[in-house]
Amino acid sequence: MYLARTKIKNQIHYYIRDTYQDGPHLKNRDVFDLGTDPSRYIIYSSGHGYYFDEVIEDTLEQFGLYPDQNELERIFWDFLDPEIKRVITGFQRSSNRTKATSQNTVPPVHLFDKRRIHYLKFAEMDQRNLNRLPRKLFKVLHGKSRDEIEQYFWVQERILQPNEIKTYVYTIFDLQRFFIELIASQRPKALSQTKTDEFFIDAVCTLNDDETFWSGMALFDRLSEYLVKYVIMYFDYGFPRVSPFQNYLYDFMNRHRSYLPPKKVRLKMEEAARLFETSWEKLKEMDINSFNRLYRKMALKHHPDQGGNKETFVKLATYYQGLLDKKMR
Repeated sequence: MYLARTKIKNQIHYYIRDTYQDGPHLKNRDVFDLGTDPSRYIIYSSGHGYYFDEVIEDTLEQFGLYPDQNELERIFWDFLDPEIKRVITGFQRSSNRTKATSQNTVPPVHLFDKRRIHYLKFAEMDQRNLNRLPRKLFKVLHGKSRDEIEQYFWVQERILQPNEIKTYVYTIFDLQRFFIELIASQRPKALSQTKTDEFFIDAVCTLNDDETFWSGMALFDRLSEYLVKYVIMYFDYGFPRVSPFQNYLYDFMNRHRSYLPPKKVRLKMEEAARLFETSWEKLKEMDINSFNRLYRKMALKHHPDQGGNKETFVKLATYYQGLLDKKMR
């Protein structure tokens, strides 16, 4: 059993839901409507004592469910009196009980779920080693219906800070795969935001139509509310920004460098200028946004898929990353 939240007429409505096996699918069902205020089902006695309204257990028994105190406590945890939560924290017994399900009927963890788990655990945009992560990291999703999984992430995503929300959405939808620029995996703000927005909407719609992902749930005739929240998160928040003062400082430092590098280094500077088809002085004086625009132009010209030379493209990308890091410093 788990606590489910849904918005009805701009108010959060709460339900106790249950995941159950139906043939090859894990489905969910509402077993108790808690309304907009689940705390009214918590009855406090003297001291720090409390219990749950017996109507809950009576109703759940009709579905063949017999939860213990710990399981109900987990469901109602957010609505308990803060002082009681403080007192009982540390004395709780974790419940690892899961429904017994055949390995043949439990679907593998979806890639989208893996990305979410990975970012919430490590806060990293680079997910190239996603498939090498230990299976136990995703154990928390085993035996859960799609609805229960989405409710789980609804809670876990509360740890996100405002300045990382859009980066989180960008990462879990793997929007960097649509770009050839190296900055796509590190500085998405420097990409074309119009294109990024278009790719995001396309990725959301694709996931909304993915029957495998929504296994056990009815198909939607509109965008799922579980995906609507990501659309809001994406468009209501922005990528972390470098302050105007930092940009000014970087540009000032680039314009006033007087160090003359050794001949070996100067040869590399000349090669970089040749690859970017401009002078080293102009390359050095460019601000970050101008440099990113120039790189995108040259990357398209030399990309192997556009008929360019692979070796030249790799050199261009290498110089770009090195110069960009220096400009950021």
